[in-house]
Amino acid sequence: MDMQANEVERFQLLLQQINLTEDAAVVHFRNGSIARLTVHKQSKKWHFHFQFEKILPFNVYHLFHTKLTKAFSHIADVSFSFEARDSSFDEKLVQDYWSICIQEMDGISPPMLALLNEQKPTVQGVKVIVKTKNDTEAMTIKRKYASLIQDSFQQFGFPAFQLDTTVAVSVEEIKHFQEQKLQEDKARGLQALTDMENAEKEESSQQELTGPLTIGYTIKDDEEIRTMASIEDEERRIAIQGYVFDAETKELRSGRTLLTFKITDYTSSILVKMFARDKEDAVLVQAVKKGMWLKVRGSIQNDTFVRDLVMIANDINEISPKERQDRAPEGEKRVELHLHSPMSQMDAVTSISKYVEQAKKWGHKAIALTDHAVAQSFPEAYSAGKKNGVKVLYGVEINLVDDGVPIAYNDDNRYLPDETYVVFDVETTGLSAVYDTIIELAAVKVRGGEIVDRFESFANPHHPLSATTIELTGITDDMVREAPNVDVVLRKFKEWIGQDILVAHNASFDMGFLNV
Repeated sequence: MDMQANEVERFQLLLQQINLTEDAAVVHFRNGSIARLTVHKQSKKWHFHFQFEKILPFNVYHLFHTKLTKAFSHIADVSFSFEARDSSFDEKLVQDYWSICIQEMDGISPPMLALLNEQKPTVQGVKVIVKTKNDTEAMTIKRKYASLIQDSFQQFGFPAFQLDTTVAVSVEEIKHFQEQKLQEDKARGLQALTDMENAEKEESSQQELTGPLTIGYTIKDDEEIRTMASIEDEERRIAIQGYVFDAETKELRSGRTLLTFKITDYTSSILVKMFARDKEDAVLVQAVKKGMWLKVRGSIQNDTFVRDLVMIANDINEISPKERQDRAPEGEKRVELHLHSPMSQMDAVTSISKYVEQAKKWGHKAIALTDHAVAQSFPEAYSAGKKNGVKVLYGVEINLVDDGVPIAYNDDNRYLPDETYVVFDVETTGLSAVYDTIIELAAVKVRGGEIVDRFESFANPHHPLSATTIELTGITDDMVREAPNVDVVLRKFKEWIGQDILVAHNASFDMGFLNV
């Protein structure tokens, strides 16, 4: 091929070479050209970049692709891309190319590939719209695959169109969803009834156990109670007492019931195990719950399973804890005025109901609730106050927010509808009003919503502008070289604005320069 021939002539030679000069499709190749050819010698790959008047109809593209690849199959692996001088397109053209463009995409997940292959997009103006089943699919296509689809289409001469999505749900899908939701609601209702029945059964079984819990023998008051911190080795028989902060019962394969609970006397803590000796004991051990105060007697053994000392209990007695008392005389009881409930995020763990109950026990007549910026505990506090006869003081800790920069400086008593406003902007050599200077000042006067006058002037900084300043402002050295000095510009601007109101987008920045 003559390398001096122009691009159009070279393309016509190519058409002759691939035997595509007599076909009716030739009309679409009029003024076509080979913009460039990239040859990869080692991999024997050629890539043509063609330029046509318009995007080729899909059947013409298919014919051209078949003949070109066949003609060069013995020489190289041929690929090509197109550019159209007139890149306008319609819905049919997009739909014709849709399948092949989706196949050309790399890295698309199989579910998304199936979704895109099962449909033909629609076109609204410059938007190509893809249907999705839900918002998640829509977001995935927009974020991950929109640019890939656009790149794929651009290989065939299409412009960089905008890809959009629409969630299309069929009537059958809506009906199926409603039926499924109805079934789920029924299942939840049945589960709630079952849970209520189980809770009632558990409550009734617990109500049968009246009085303090006793398993085994009674531990007498004169029995020595050891502190848990003093337990350092295995011992045959000791007694401890404390608060249960975790409890669990489970039935073993042998049929026996094992109770394990963790207890603390606030000097230390220990794990206690107890095996139910009979069915009666099995019922009793299940009554041990978190929150109880117990006196426990048994042996201390080194447990290989937990790798620590544990107590194997023989006797368990429920005891009443020594509660804190408010010993202030009547009429002098304190009132808590600063209290947070769990509605104060990360700042409380006890409900307001518990607080009110405790206030009643201590003889307090009132209690105040002051959550952080919320009032959600008020209904619970109201109920607790009524139930316990304690007056609730409803409060809240308010968060004060600084509204930031004021919207008006140097306020004055004026009737704004009749005022004239000067909307202005400054371009500068930097951000510092002290070390940098103004290089352009522009403004318009607005009265009654109409522009009535304009002001615009460059200012000479007397030094070359930095590349950053030129890039950000679009102002070059040539524009400011013959401009007046900044003081002259500002004097004219001050006379021009008179007593009118100044308006700026970033007023603190612009006014900073004017003030200096």
